[in-house]
Amino acid sequence: MTDMPAALPRYEDAVERFRIEDEVARLHGDPATGINAYVECCGRYTGENRLALRAISAGGELREYSFDDLADMSGRVGTLLKSLGVGPGDVVAGMLPRIPELVALILGTWRIGAVYQPLFTAFGPKAIEHRLGYSKAKLVVTNPANRGKLDEVENRPRIATILAPGETLPEGDIDFRAALAAASPDCEPVMRKGSDLFMMMSTSGTTGHPKGVPVPLSALLAFGAYMRDAIGLRPDDVFWNIADPGWAYGLYYAITGPLLLGIATTFYEGAFNAKSTYDIIERLGVTSLAGSPTAYRLLMAEGPEAAARVKGKLRVVSSAGEPLNPEVIRWFDAHLAVPIHDHYGQTENGMMVNNHHGLKHLVRAGSAGFAMPGYRMVVLDEAGNELGPNQPGVLAVDIANSPLRWFDGYHQAETPAIASGYYRTGDTVEY
Repeated sequence: MTDMPAALPRYEDAVERFRIEDEVARLHGDPATGINAYVECCGRYTGENRLALRAISAGGELREYSFDDLADMSGRVGTLLKSLGVGPGDVVAGMLPRIPELVALILGTWRIGAVYQPLFTAFGPKAIEHRLGYSKAKLVVTNPANRGKLDEVENRPRIATILAPGETLPEGDIDFRAALAAASPDCEPVMRKGSDLFMMMSTSGTTGHPKGVPVPLSALLAFGAYMRDAIGLRPDDVFWNIADPGWAYGLYYAITGPLLLGIATTFYEGAFNAKSTYDIIERLGVTSLAGSPTAYRLLMAEGPEAAARVKGKLRVVSSAGEPLNPEVIRWFDAHLAVPIHDHYGQTENGMMVNNHHGLKHLVRAGSAGFAMPGYRMVVLDEAGNELGPNQPGVLAVDIANSPLRWFDGYHQAETPAIASGYYRTGDTVEY
């Protein structure tokens, strides 16, 4: 077991003192009367010369962007989208690698009150077609490396392509960079309510066709709480979440979460490998790293010698996406001198159960941790009864007693996702 530093707030106190009103007060807007995700994640931090994004190209070039830079870029995106007939509530899809234009696209979509839909760049045409089919997206923004897949998609929306110098624009496509250069950065944010959507996600499809997961603006409250209490993000951190924004953990917590707190995020356009990861940690002085156990096992496979050059550089490491085995925890402690904590969540709810970096409590290796403050998590038997310690059952969210809970059901689903006051995750656990 590892004690957290004494300066951190105690987990028990955080749960006892939790008030949803305090979470709302952290926002610039109010979900009850008017809120805009661009304002929350960018606009309110402009004029401060504050860093928002460190972007490393596949070739290793580092470019830094302030919140003012992202405000200018996203304003141009918003102006372009409006000129194409995109309005509040409409869906805009992005199928892009981790490049600065991706962040601008997301923020610009939110700026006009529209809904962003991620398309993972490894998807094939059928996976893309299914997702665009249920979202009714009005525009897809992509690059030449992914553009060819859309030729096989029936009833596809308009396409904007981000070209590199010397590349040819496909017939009928919008030249995204040229259009942004000609667009005005002046774009008034459209205020929405907390129940309005700002993302359209999808499940992975491991148990049937992927289902649409609508994400309302009220989810910003939960995303911010996770970054603060579980990631334990600090203003002086150099933060890097290596997860791809084509999936929930990357979009929620590599883009939305850190920018919501006014803290810079990090993008690396290249494919993941252990060497480049160690290089970037050393080069940027990364202090807070987030990713999956699979990625961390690849770091381990490089051996202690590769890890030695960044040993002691990281302050905390967060793990999500699959269970974190104790071997990884021990290795990171021995060879990187950093605590690595397991976090649990789903596309449908974000992160809900965590070993928190931002709250003081005992950590038991191999456990998923404690419920996020703002959630009441329970274990249910097949009949829907709550179980006690050492009784395996299904992990579930107690809806009435989880004020940060935001998922109400799948897009256009006939069967409700919530029954008898609980959302059942489908995962088996025990206290």
